[in-house]
Amino acid sequence: MAIENTQFWKHCAATLAACALGVASFGVASLSGIANASMKHKGHTAPLPESPPSIQTSAVPTATFDASGKLWAVWAFGPHLYVNHSDNKGNTFSSPVKVNTEAEKISTNPEARPHIVVASNGNIYVSYAIKLKKRFSGHVKFSRSTDGGKSFSTPIIVNDNRDMIGHSFPVLGINKQDQIYIAWLDSRDRIAAKKAGEDYNGSALYYAISDNHGTSFQPNARIADTTCQCCRIGMAMGNNDLPVITWRHIYGDNIRDQAIVSFTDKTVFSQPQRISEDQWHIDACPHHGSTLAIDDNDSYHTAWFTNGRARQGLFYALSNNQGQQFTTPLPFGNRDRQPKHPALLSIDNTLYLAWKEFDGEQSLIRMMQSNNNGAQWQAVQTIASSSGSADHPFLIDNNGIPYLSWHSGTEGFRLIPLPAQTTAVDTTPRGFVSGSMAQISAQQQGAYIINFWSIDCPPCYKEMKLWRELKEQYPSMKVVLVSTDAAEFQTEVIQAMSELGVSHFESWQFADNAEQLRFEIDRHWFGELPRTYFRDHNGNTEAISGVVKRELVEQWLQQNIAPATLAGHKH
Repeated sequence: MAIENTQFWKHCAATLAACALGVASFGVASLSGIANASMKHKGHTAPLPESPPSIQTSAVPTATFDASGKLWAVWAFGPHLYVNHSDNKGNTFSSPVKVNTEAEKISTNPEARPHIVVASNGNIYVSYAIKLKKRFSGHVKFSRSTDGGKSFSTPIIVNDNRDMIGHSFPVLGINKQDQIYIAWLDSRDRIAAKKAGEDYNGSALYYAISDNHGTSFQPNARIADTTCQCCRIGMAMGNNDLPVITWRHIYGDNIRDQAIVSFTDKTVFSQPQRISEDQWHIDACPHHGSTLAIDDNDSYHTAWFTNGRARQGLFYALSNNQGQQFTTPLPFGNRDRQPKHPALLSIDNTLYLAWKEFDGEQSLIRMMQSNNNGAQWQAVQTIASSSGSADHPFLIDNNGIPYLSWHSGTEGFRLIPLPAQTTAVDTTPRGFVSGSMAQISAQQQGAYIINFWSIDCPPCYKEMKLWRELKEQYPSMKVVLVSTDAAEFQTEVIQAMSELGVSHFESWQFADNAEQLRFEIDRHWFGELPRTYFRDHNGNTEAISGVVKRELVEQWLQQNIAPATLAGHKH
């Protein structure tokens, strides 16, 4: 395993161990921390409480709105699961109602959290996982309320295999017909293969359906073999009112990449498809699942984390043909701040994408939105922060109004309205002609950077990534991008900028004779790319050919941008 992967997993192990203890920790984990947090899944249960149950001090609360705008939440507190609601968007909550009267060891792994949905008839359904005495064993459980949340039925076990083996990481969904779907990770096939002397890596993905309002579930059915056994599952309902499910699959020799399947009938589903060939080869527990949203055009939107050979970090992709093919993954997030656990939400033609970062002192929830279903994205915003231990972010819809649902050890549960929609940015590059260089200079105030690039220049793509990351770290940094490609390649230029995450930058494209433009820009530039010009606050210009070094740019920024405007930079 590569050195960077080892360091990454040591850090993840520390974070997971902290979640288990309910204490924030972002240092390097000890070997015992790695064994307990990354491999053994110990401690992902709520500690015995000494205070009354409250959502503010609970573990892994998950929330949803019903059709009337009432907010419902399910959460664990000690050996019990609770549900309560808010009529004022999370400012106050009703008295909690206990779901399970008998004490259970409820899984509070954020990736295997409880889930809640509200049916059209007002029934409330919850799913969760419990741990059994034997290591790595558990059951998937379900309960319902048919009286508006005043009481809950005795929880039932959904997995019809009752062996003391692994059944966990459930996800819950409901369609407009009030058919209830639960999917989870199951180890019954691995155990059977082991008894038969056969190899079997990971777990299997199973599901069950209830079409009688949760009174009972039909026999379990397998969707896929060899799934990663410790990453959350994503589920959303397609335009056919049937589930679409994403998970981390094991390909070949421990390559753990994202996969997707869509149902074509109540109990019929497509062949699993690979979302992206990230080539994450690792024999470990990533603890990083994917998120899924489906828009009104039945386009599938998904985002995930990977640390593979092909790409590392957070990525977004779109499918316009029900998951058969996906667009080239779009990177997002600041890799220096450990970006993780994305959440997607689609409302009308607007797509919201949130994720979590850590800057060394605080957990930050970052967000960007697209007003044209993922074709272009607005600038990244920070919408919440916390100095304490923090849960995954979730985006939920209240009759067309988007909210962030987030819980942290310091602030408790928070429901935060997302920033108002902004007007879509026109990402079409302006035509760069004779005199454009002087025009750009006249329009800029203070120090700025002009970068010349091309869609046929691999080093340019590397440098684009640098500009994107630096813009997130230094929001006041001014970078103007100029494509040297001919006007006939405008569509390709726009697509490349979108895939590289720089669509929100000011952009131009050559629209005149390239030799004449280069001569006018700089008589000492012979067409090599990338070519970057740094114009400081005194009007002095320095030109660099080739990919610029990050430390050089940061030094230039420190010298030319007032410290007060370097928002987001940590000294």
